[in-house]
Amino acid sequence: MKKKTMITILLLIFCYSFTAISAEKVPSQSGPMGRRSGFHLSLGAGVAMKNNIRRDNTYNNTHGDLFFSPIPLLQFGWGPLSFGGQGLKADLYGNRSWGIYTNIDRERQRYHGPGMDDRRDSWFWGIGGRYGKFSAHFAKDIQGRSKGKKLTVNYAEMYMIRQKFFTRSSIGLECFDKNYADYYYGVKATEANSWRNEYHPSRFCQPGMAFAPMYKMDEHVTFISALTAKWLSSEIRHSPTTKGGNVEAGLIVGGLYQF
Repeated sequence: MKKKTMITILLLIFCYSFTAISAEKVPSQSGPMGRRSGFHLSLGAGVAMKNNIRRDNTYNNTHGDLFFSPIPLLQFGWGPLSFGGQGLKADLYGNRSWGIYTNIDRERQRYHGPGMDDRRDSWFWGIGGRYGKFSAHFAKDIQGRSKGKKLTVNYAEMYMIRQKFFTRSSIGLECFDKNYADYYYGVKATEANSWRNEYHPSRFCQPGMAFAPMYKMDEHVTFISALTAKWLSSEIRHSPTTKGGNVEAGLIVGGLYQF
């Protein structure tokens, strides 16, 4: 996979972890609604590794078994508005215990199979909320490519091991409707051939987990690592567009400087 594609895919995973960490700031760094009241900017870099679940993806030659790439990181915000792992996000209501937000983000799924119509990225609008350590997010394709919908629920826990060393662990469930599944993992009758059967998956859900150890050197510099895993649904494993594996896993290591 070329660098540009790998950066796009893995930046979302890494920035999501960082966004969740940012929500745990001490009171002196947060506004009255549990978010920062002024402009904030974070820059960083890292490296990422991820296994490839797709078969014969000709988009930017993304057909290898393992992806490895450097990742530049960027997150900024002003008051209730921010840009990062969840795209463009606006906090609507809430405090340090609960909150409601809306966002617009790019669903970065690309598959160009031989003799198939290209499956492309699409813009999703969503609304989400958190209560304590639980969070949920619902999003809909507003660009109309997949016409799909998705729902994500998560439980996350922070553990302070030492004053500067802590971890974030999370488990979650992602659910996708039939339109999403059919667009990104289906095979049309006109695309079927002697080695690729017509395929129309149903809606599906799949569990996932993340474990992220972090070391905060000082108030500006933080070193972060993250291990992520998703247990793929049978609807994905049985698709002729995938390799049939059970797990999609990623490993990320990097650093951030908070201005």
